[in-house]
Amino acid sequence: MHSVMFVFKRQSHLTLQEFYEHYEHVHGPIARRLEGLIEYRQHPTRKPGLGDGAYMPQEAPYDAASVYTFQSPEAAEKAWISDVGKELDIDTYKLMDTKTMISLPIIIREVVSNSNKLSL
Repeated sequence: MHSVMFVFKRQSHLTLQEFYEHYEHVHGPIARRLEGLIEYRQHPTRKPGLGDGAYMPQEAPYDAASVYTFQSPEAAEKAWISDVGKELDIDTYKLMDTKTMISLPIIIREVVSNSNKLSL
């Protein structure tokens, strides 16, 4: 598996609500069309509060994180340079402040999963 996480802030002209709407209803559907994509998760941030631990600032420093998982690095490269990948890049510049974006190559390691107990 090949996974990458992007952590980012929204473009300054967007409200948080506008950003979340676009992220879910425009950006997500484009990303979902990437060839070879096994899993794509969006993680919009929320207001920090009780239970978030001692290292949490008063306000979340980023607006969201996305995690993309492909079968291999080759599949990821093919997806990023495809027409859909280019479309996703165009939308990324409309939505996200790429100057503040952090890109992290990650390993997905499941430590515990009680998904049958989890309800959102």
